[in-house]
Amino acid sequence: MQTANIHDPSSIESVYPRSAFDNDARQNARDKEAVEHGVMILSMPDADGNFSLKPSQRHVGEPETTTHSIFLSPTLENSEYGALSPSASGYDGPIEPAESAKTSGDPYRTFLESLIQAARGADFPPQPPAESLKGFRGG
Repeated sequence: MQTANIHDPSSIESVYPRSAFDNDARQNARDKEAVEHGVMILSMPDADGNFSLKPSQRHVGEPETTTHSIFLSPTLENSEYGALSPSASGYDGPIEPAESAKTSGDPYRTFLESLIQAARGADFPPQPPAESLKGFRGG
């Protein structure tokens, strides 16, 4: 688990670099993918803005809402995905060229901004005390 800061985007980039974003976005764009790739926020920001963050994966069947973490996965528009995965044969492209995506800038920067907003809005319940996790559980 690594620490990033909501006031310092470069700290997030060191945990989740552009190359990881590009790779995860390509994998998430595949049809019939059973695992989503992305990043997980594991703690709320403290008074200084530091929070725990780690690259992660999640099965597509897992529920989207959890109580102690937030999972974010990058996705790209079809035209952006096509630009990242060139075809050697030329047979798998669209019959008509796709229009360029109407995005307002860099998808990686947009993802980092959404990650910062998600971290700011994180509201996790307190962790259970360690004593309650010890001992015999029955069975």
